[in-house]
Amino acid sequence: MNQRTLSHREAPIGNALTAIARNILMEARAPMDDPSGETGEAIHDFRKAIKRWRAFLRLVEPEFGDGARNLRRAARDSAKELNAMRDLRACLDALEDAGKDRDAPGERALAEMRGVIEALLARQGDDPTDALDRQGLVRRVGEWLNTISHWDFSRIAFAQVLDALTRGYRRARHAMPKDWRHVDDEALHEFRRRIIDHRYQLEFAGALWPDAAKIEFEKTQYLREILGNHRDLALLARLTGPHQPLARFRAKIAPAIARRQKEHLAHAARIAARAFDSKPRKFRADMEKRWLRRAKN
Repeated sequence: MNQRTLSHREAPIGNALTAIARNILMEARAPMDDPSGETGEAIHDFRKAIKRWRAFLRLVEPEFGDGARNLRRAARDSAKELNAMRDLRACLDALEDAGKDRDAPGERALAEMRGVIEALLARQGDDPTDALDRQGLVRRVGEWLNTISHWDFSRIAFAQVLDALTRGYRRARHAMPKDWRHVDDEALHEFRRRIIDHRYQLEFAGALWPDAAKIEFEKTQYLREILGNHRDLALLARLTGPHQPLARFRAKIAPAIARRQKEHLAHAARIAARAFDSKPRKFRADMEKRWLRRAKN
């Protein structure tokens, strides 16, 4: 079929999807393939790329079925292997956040807590298997690149991407807390995971038709960051539990953690209400209208 006769629903986007997939995996491989790179930064960059990769695989899963699902699970497992060090680094960010509270512990206590966390990080960084783990991840990503080289992305049309994008929106909207005052950490974490998927899928949409989802992308990115701050504070709170490394500081830091989390939740609730005010059907219709405007231009 001549490309000029294609409807907007049938417009070929296979080349763009292929490029997105390869770029994500190259970004995941690069930090692990650089032995001179700082371990913490390498882990951060790898995990960030893996989140994008998993969101992309959800987008194309209806076309590639079990193949995409299996890759998504493998990516999840690869990221899990690096969670411990990431969580400790998140606790450092959370400590800085808690320090902004009006009744935060004094600088001396904050410095002592920071020292404890940094010591835990240093012990993990001394793991002699780190270099081997890097090479293992490099090989794993190489295998994924080889797998997708056999996938025919040209079969995917705009309508399929729009359907997948709408499903991501629906999943995130469905996971949004009904009662923000009493939501538990796990339910909030699940909502954030759905937000991350949707946020990256909006990014992919922007690559396929620029400015299609700019406003929605900005809202979900901001929401992701706020929920991430709340999650980091929850991880810090765990370190203050009984028999944990920061247990002796619990009385000093717990009130600040609770207040900062409450502030983040109130802020997140306001943004989420705006980001997900439309029903999925309307979201889909709005996105399709933007694609039509682009196609006409």
